[in-house]
Amino acid sequence: MHRPRVPCRREAEGVRGSRYRAPVTAGVLVLDKPGGITSFDAVRAVGAILRERKCGHAGTLDPMATGVLPVCVGAATKIAGYLVEEEKEYEAEFALGVSTDTGDATGKPTEERPGATASEPEVAAAVSGLVGTFPQVPPAYSAVKVGGVRSYALARKGKEVPLPPRTVTVREARLLSWTPGGFRAHIACSKGFYVRALPRDLGERLGVPMTVAGLRRIRVGDFRIGDAVTLEGLRELAARGAASGALIPIAKALSGMPHRVVPDEAVPAVRNGRLSGEWLVRLAAEVREETALLVTREGEPLSIVGRGSTGIWKILRGM
Repeated sequence: MHRPRVPCRREAEGVRGSRYRAPVTAGVLVLDKPGGITSFDAVRAVGAILRERKCGHAGTLDPMATGVLPVCVGAATKIAGYLVEEEKEYEAEFALGVSTDTGDATGKPTEERPGATASEPEVAAAVSGLVGTFPQVPPAYSAVKVGGVRSYALARKGKEVPLPPRTVTVREARLLSWTPGGFRAHIACSKGFYVRALPRDLGERLGVPMTVAGLRRIRVGDFRIGDAVTLEGLRELAARGAASGALIPIAKALSGMPHRVVPDEAVPAVRNGRLSGEWLVRLAAEVREETALLVTREGEPLSIVGRGSTGIWKILRGM
């Protein structure tokens, strides 16, 4: 499989042999991550293309996985933690008759039963049965920390450490296609859900070893695969000086969060991290959600505020 080129460290830092760094407008890039590279490598490649050192992603994709990877650029890195909370949608392909230690095709086989299968009605029922809220045990090869050490690091050393289950939600799960050798499924799930745990869980229900043969993320919150740009597409935009047009402004990226306009006279105080005045009383009365984005009359994002335990609003993240 062709491995996409990953920039060297100097390129990723946006220097390319000089100290010049072209200015880039802050925003969120919806990247169609290619397979064969890590999410970190994908972010590094974006930084190299945009010549922007400050980049980060909102929601890791496994190296073999492709699809939507929100990349926060510049000041937008401050909102990455909020984007991670969004619902995700996947299209996953599963192979029947073999299971691996990682739960996907990159791992070592742990059980092989050539020809083992399950009927289409059985698979459809097992997939649709995922809908609901339930505890899911992360796969051994995951980024979950155990005693300060990543679980995958322990698994690579052959150490089996029980991982505590996490409460996850699957809003939608349905069978897309089926053959005796495997099937494809569509899954809409919450943060923290591991598709690579499904070969273990569904395999137990069906009595058949299975593994993830392919995985594509098609949505993260409001970011959809139809709006995504490839690394090559981003390079072409950058060559024409149009790369900034692919970035979603911070305020639009947080469209699911209530927006409230700050009076002109209060803007300097908010920029300096202070909340006070009658407008704040109105904010408390108007917003029922726990968080809100404060913007200027022109729509410029100022800060994300949250309601404290006492009901008093405070700044959670300045822009």
